[in-house]
Parts: sequence; structure tokens; C-alpha cells
Amino acid sequence: MTPEIKDQIRQASENLKIQDIILFECRLDRPERDPAKLAGTVTQEHKREVRFFTGKHEMADSESAVLQVLVSLGTRLVPPSKEGEEEADAFFLIEADFLVNYEMKSEIDQDCIKAFADNNAVHNVWPFWRQHVFDMVSRARLPHLEIPLYSGFKM
Repeated sequence: MTPEIKDQIRQASENLKIQDIILFECRLDRPERDPAKLAGTVTQEHKREVRFFTGKHEMADSESAVLQVLVSLGTRLVPPSKEGEEEADAFFLIEADFLVNYEMKSEIDQDCIKAFADNNAVHNVWPFWRQHVFDMVSRARLPHLEIPLYSGFKM
């Protein structure tokens, strides 16, 4: 992470206060119904997308600026790809969108918001994501998945 990005994140962090983290949408898809096919070699792939929105929140006697960050995360197990072959269907996938609401104490530059959303908002969501995957895998009786500790690097 460059010093410029670190400074942008710091500037945004000083002017934001987290309000809530909401599981906005989730999905479990298991197109491959035969568990025996999971016994072979598989590859785990990850998804990470971040979008943000700014606006105003009106209350009875005041108005405050807000930042909403939608963090979309996913993981899936697929057969290992071979050169020249089409991408195979996933054995199963788990995806979730988390909406993070922040109160903005003052105006924040868009570059600072983007740096913050791409890093800190994902960091705020990550423990909820790891717990969600753990719960889904357990309840669906799927093989254990490794969701690493958040490193700050895009997957």
C-alpha cells in the first residue's frame, strides 16, 4: 500500500463513524449435487467487489451526511482448470453482500472515500463474512472452506 493511499485512508477515517453492518443479500448455490465429485482436487476461487454511495440522512430535527459501502464477497469450489478447456461449473458457491453505514462528520474527498471503502470497509465486514461462510458450510454439510484472515490485498 502506497503512502498516498495510507494518507487517504487516514483522512477518511478521521471523518467517519461506523453506524451499522447489515447482511444485505446472500446466496448459496450447489449445482453439483454429487458429493463424491468433491473428493478430487478442487480450486477455491474468491470474489471481492466494493461500491460506495454518499448522501444525506434526514432525521426529525437534523440532517447528516452518510457514506454507504456495499461489500460483495464470494467464494466457490471449482475443478482445476486445464488449458484450452471451458470454465467448469462450480461445485458450490457462497456469496454475500454487506452494507456498511457510516456517518460523515465532514466533507471527504472522493479519492479518500474510495481508498477507505476498498480497504477499511472490507476490513470492517471481514469477520462477518468469515462467520457467514463458516455457518453456511456447516448448515449445508459442505466441505470446510478456508477464509483467510483479512490481509488488505485484493483477491
